[in-house]
Amino acid sequence: MRKSFYIFLCLSAICFYSNAQSRSIVDDLNTTKAGQGKIVIYQDEGIRSLIGANMMTASISTNPTAVASQLSTTTDGTDAPKNFIRAKGYRIQVYSGNDQKVAKNEANSRKGAIQSSFPNMEVTVSYNSPVWRVRAGNFKTQEQASQALSELKAKFPGFKEMRVVDDVVKIPVD
Repeated sequence: MRKSFYIFLCLSAICFYSNAQSRSIVDDLNTTKAGQGKIVIYQDEGIRSLIGANMMTASISTNPTAVASQLSTTTDGTDAPKNFIRAKGYRIQVYSGNDQKVAKNEANSRKGAIQSSFPNMEVTVSYNSPVWRVRAGNFKTQEQASQALSELKAKFPGFKEMRVVDDVVKIPVD
């Protein structure tokens, strides 16, 4: 009797585990449970198919013209990519400061200086208390970022603290 009880217990645990593995978290949240509130999640079918799926690393070209296009000093406004993906990449940290009296103004000043000299390069100012940061560019490889860094240092020799940093960047989709 005891042996058959343990076998039944093991089989029911295996069935329960395999049933739980086939359901997504959204299905589990949408299930009504006694004594609990009701959650309804509305989402696109494409998102439903992505839940629990392994994401592949995007294949992105690393051609040298990617750096040249960001460092170009011509402004035509038509080259701005409409579609992009976010991927691990590199940016140039132009400024980082936490002196609240000066940091915000300095960050915006450096952003303006870089945008006026390199209009195709994306420059962002971020504030994560108490630090203001200015980061420029969207580079897939560290070599591309280093090349752009040397050009930025040549153009702005007074910006001594510029360096290449890891970041999540926007990569245009072809």
